[in-house]
Amino acid sequence: MGLLDIFKNGDDVVIKQGTSKGPGKPKVDITVGDIKRGRVVDENGYSSDIVLFLRASKVKRVSG
Repeated sequence: MGLLDIFKNGDDVVIKQGTSKGPGKPKVDITVGDIKRGRVVDENGYSSDIVLFLRASKVKRVSG
């Protein structure tokens, strides 16, 4: 199963658990559907935007 297969199998697949920025800072499951919509709503109704980004690897590259 490849990474893109996750997006074909359903919107309810949990990708990661995060901490809401809303009152009480509850844990919130981030699903494929949340990523597609670009936002997630916690148990208190607080909505947060989802932002995906890439970062450089911390592994040093050795040239030969």
